Amino acid sequence: MNLYISKYHQVAESLDPDSRSLLDVGCRDGILKSHLPATIEYAGVDLFPGEHVLKTCNVEQGLPFADGEFDTIVALDLLEHTDNIWFVFDEFARVASKQIMVVFPNLYHWRNRQRFVLGREQDKYRLPPQPIQDRHRWLTSYNSSVDFMAAMARKHGLAVDTSIAVDDKPNAARSFAARFFSPNFMAYAVFFNCAKKPES
Repeated sequence: MNLYISKYHQVAESLDPDSRSLLDVGCRDGILKSHLPATIEYAGVDLFPGEHVLKTCNVEQGLPFADGEFDTIVALDLLEHTDNIWFVFDEFARVASKQIMVVFPNLYHWRNRQRFVLGREQDKYRLPPQPIQDRHRWLTSYNSSVDFMAAMARKHGLAVDTSIAVDDKPNAARSFAARFFSPNFMAYAVFFNCAKKPES
C-alpha cells in the first residue's frame, strides 16, 4: 500500500510531467498553488469568491469550461460535498485532458470509530438548526471510495493509482501498522491519481 502525508505534496509529486495547466475544484484559499511547480498554469473554482478563485460555480451544475480545457483537475476533499457525485466526476473527466486527482476522507478510520463510540459528533455531519450550503453528503469509507473510483475508471478509460494517509506527519508506528490492518481501519484519507489512457 502506498502511503502519503501531505495531499498537497502528493499532488505535486503525482503531476503528469507533460501537464501545463491545472484546475483546483473547491480551491478555497488556493493553498495548493504554493506547492506546484512555477510552470503550472493554476486556476481555481469554488462556491465562494476568493483570491485564487477564477470563477465561482456550483460543480453540480457543471464546470464552466470547454472539453479538455485543463490538463489536470484536482479535487481535494470535495466529492463528498456533492449530491450528484457521479455527474461531478463526469465533468472532471470531460474537462481534464490528461489527469484527475481526488481525495476522499475515510469515515471508518479508527479515530472516527472512537469518536462515534464516545458519542462525539463531527461538525460536517451534524444536523444544524439553520440551513447550510456546504456539508458532507456521503459517509465515505476506503472501501466505498475505491469501488466508486473503479467504476469511474471503467466508464472513462482511466488508470488509477491509490495511496492512503495514516497521519498528517511522519509516524513510523502507524505506517508499520498499515501493513497489517485494513486500510478501511488505518486510512484517514484516500488519494486517487487517475490518468487518461491513450485512445487506440
